[in-house]
Parts: sequence; structure tokens; C-alpha cells
Amino acid sequence: MTENLADKAASSVKKTLGAHSVELARQSPVDATSDELQNEIHRGTQSKKSYEEQIWDAVAAGLNHPAIEGDFFIVVLFKKERHLTNVVHQYFFPRQSCPTPEFDQTVYHYRRKDQKIKYIWTVPDVATCKWLPLKEKELEQDERHLLKMVKDFTSGNLDLICRRLNNELLLI
Repeated sequence: MTENLADKAASSVKKTLGAHSVELARQSPVDATSDELQNEIHRGTQSKKSYEEQIWDAVAAGLNHPAIEGDFFIVVLFKKERHLTNVVHQYFFPRQSCPTPEFDQTVYHYRRKDQKIKYIWTVPDVATCKWLPLKEKELEQDERHLLKMVKDFTSGNLDLICRRLNNELLLI
């Protein structure tokens, strides 16, 4: 009976972020596939909220923000913990203008008129931007979209999209 109580007490104690990180590092090698990484990232930073729910929370924040008028953008930033390399935090926030493309960033455009959200781009981390073009021939079809975005980022095409969305380019 006392053994069951001890087991229940041990199972009810929540693990710290560091404990989860160490456990995951022991279980699997560092080089996970991009699908596995995306699945982990899209689970959400909180176990109770999915990635999509957090996007819609950011949309609601944008709709209620007094300084944001008309269409706006949702930015998702991915930040890795310095000492816990397998821990990634996501930050979701609205902003009036389209942000300049940068590493570890995903951007959506929200149109108030029709209440729709459009995916604009994802720029992965620096390492992925370096090795993905080198593995082009080995990529699966679903990974080629990310490769195109990496190429658009390095060529400056995402900067042009940003400038166009911010009405900073004169169309000729």
C-alpha cells in the first residue's frame, strides 16, 4: 500500500523543463528529421494550446490592439534555449507591418475584411538554411517548399515580398 502511495506521489510531481530536456537528449540522437522537429514545434509551447490555437490568440490580440488598424501580420519567432539545446520556445505576436525576414521566423498576413489568415513564409534556423540547399537532391517533396523559402530568403526575394506588403515598392 505504501509503495502505491509513493508511486502516485512521484508521478504527480511535475518535471522541470531541464529534466525533460536531459531525458530527451538521452533518448534520441541530436539529428532528428525535419518532420519530427516540425511536429514537436507545432505541439505548442504550452501543452494545453496547439500551434494553431496560439496563432488565433495572436490574431485576437491584433484585433483588440488599439494601435493596429486594418490588415496586420502575425509573427512567430522560435528561440532555442542556450544551454538546453533541444528546448525551443515560440513567441506569437501581432504587428501592423510585415517584418523584415530573419532566421527562426514564420509570418502570416491577417485580412480583416474577409477574416482570413494567409501563410507568407518560414525562415528556419541558420544551420538549416546552410545545409538544406546542399541536400536538395535528397529532399522529400514536402520538404522542397521549405527549400524554396530558404532560397528566396538568401536571394532577397522575401525582402521584396516584405517591401511590397508594406507598400514600400513602386510597381512598374
